[in-house]
Amino acid sequence: MKRAILVLILLIASFSLIYAQEAPSLGEVYSGKVIEPDKYVLGPGDVLRIFVVQENNKTESFTVSVSPTGFIFLPLVGSIKVLNLTLSDATKEISRQLVRFYPRSNIYVDLINVKKVNIVITGEVANPGNYKVSALSTLDDVLKIAGGLKASASYRRIVIKRGEKVLELDYLKFLKYGDTSQNPYVEEGDFIYVPLMGDRVKILGRVKSPGEYEVKDGERLKDVLDMAGGLAINASLFDATLDRVDGTRIYLDLYGLYYGDKERKDKANIELKDGDSITVLTETKRVYVLGFVANPGPIQLVEEIKTGPQGEEIGGVTQAVVGAKISELIKEAGGVLPNGSTRRIELRRGGKESDKIIIDLYRVLVLGEESEEDIKVNPGDVIYVPPVLKSVKILGQVRNPGVYEIVEGDRIREILLKAGGLTEKAAREGGELVRLENGKKLTYKFNVVNALQGIEKDNLELKDGDTLYIPELRRLVYVLGQVNNPAAYEYREGKKLTEYISMAGGFKDRADLSRIAIVREINGETKVIPINVNEIVNKGRSDLDITIEENDIIFVPEVFIKGWQDIVNILSGIFYVYSLLKPIVGW
Repeated sequence: MKRAILVLILLIASFSLIYAQEAPSLGEVYSGKVIEPDKYVLGPGDVLRIFVVQENNKTESFTVSVSPTGFIFLPLVGSIKVLNLTLSDATKEISRQLVRFYPRSNIYVDLINVKKVNIVITGEVANPGNYKVSALSTLDDVLKIAGGLKASASYRRIVIKRGEKVLELDYLKFLKYGDTSQNPYVEEGDFIYVPLMGDRVKILGRVKSPGEYEVKDGERLKDVLDMAGGLAINASLFDATLDRVDGTRIYLDLYGLYYGDKERKDKANIELKDGDSITVLTETKRVYVLGFVANPGPIQLVEEIKTGPQGEEIGGVTQAVVGAKISELIKEAGGVLPNGSTRRIELRRGGKESDKIIIDLYRVLVLGEESEEDIKVNPGDVIYVPPVLKSVKILGQVRNPGVYEIVEGDRIREILLKAGGLTEKAAREGGELVRLENGKKLTYKFNVVNALQGIEKDNLELKDGDTLYIPELRRLVYVLGQVNNPAAYEYREGKKLTEYISMAGGFKDRADLSRIAIVREINGETKVIPINVNEIVNKGRSDLDITIEENDIIFVPEVFIKGWQDIVNILSGIFYVYSLLKPIVGW
């Protein structure tokens, strides 16, 4: 009894302590940024609400504040240290403690009000000083609170001193690329220093954000172009320069930087120095055919192609008339290489990879699903021919067997058409699709005619590496009946009746040689040709040994009574039946 009273007193005391902690009013409930439980670190002033949902659906909730010493106090459990724990880790610890007293319960922890932290901001900001801010504030937030950065400020080397730890942050990466790792939450006691801008380069002309940019040791041309937002729509890939403070001028290879192979890209991506000035000029009327073509590079668009006395183009650059079709421009670039794709050609508007259309020249030029006239190529556009990524092989009775590129969704019908269709000898059934799956070779049969007609059950979808085989139509002759090996035999032009009988192992003992029938299709009608082989064998009538045609059926019937043994067997059967019936009918 005394123990029960003692427990009751402890419970009352615990609840009194819980509800004595300061809790926010409804008007103070947090409604700002979304909190990331794995990143938010708890500290004094944070307010938690804890829900315990028991097995019987009864729910209890507790609202607790983190004390100045970093503890929360819960009934039954007592104090739990949550200082410097993330919200996720604190939730796990609170659940572990509570589940001892609330078994088979679900426990939820929510942060309903956030603490304030004290920070210092100094250096190249408009209003340096001490600030008390929400613990959910990031570097970006507090820099704005301090009035923003001065024109002389470094965006690339902002320092946060946090106790013994020093963080150096590239704030520009957050502003330009959204890199949140460079925009951390601030913490209690953070000292933020914004230094003066260090080494810088200037970029002018046809870039999206021309201006002056700070560079770090080892940064190169591509880094600064990216900082400037990349090239503008009408930027020239062939007319860009870099001027150094010592008067040196370098002509930049922007084409190689963006579209060359690895070696050319590395060579074009020169290292920058303090004081460099980059100028990107406006593009003239050019398009670029790049990638897997014989002669990648620029093509000058002109109203009229001018040639020299020997028919050579004037100007040292490939030319095409304004309004040239995409296939004509690719032809001017020497055509697509064997390993180049004609199914996924990219037309990049203004050279931007983010603004492109994919062109399937097979569907445009062969199937006519889209008019090439509707595909406009404008000055500054880039035509990129990528490598073939997926292909299938087709063998057998098609007009152009070989390897063909496929795209997502292609089926057997598309490849049969690309291969020129079927030959006259092609089988109408018995097509095979061979595929490797998980190291195993699988074979799928399909009806060739159905696949050509687009019937789904036979017009199977293709995958990279598939092999299609269209067999030759088998030309057969059928030898049936009283022969030793009745079967279908390959048709051989000019072979006679007796030769096919020999192929079938000759006649059986009960073959009726006088009534052999040849069934033949003539002008859509079935005809039966009777042959007496006795005349061929015994009298030398070679004229009766007719030439067999494709799909003929040779039928050798069975003789009804061959000799005296058959007569004896018949009479024996009659006598046996008579002996059975005599007692019944009274014979």
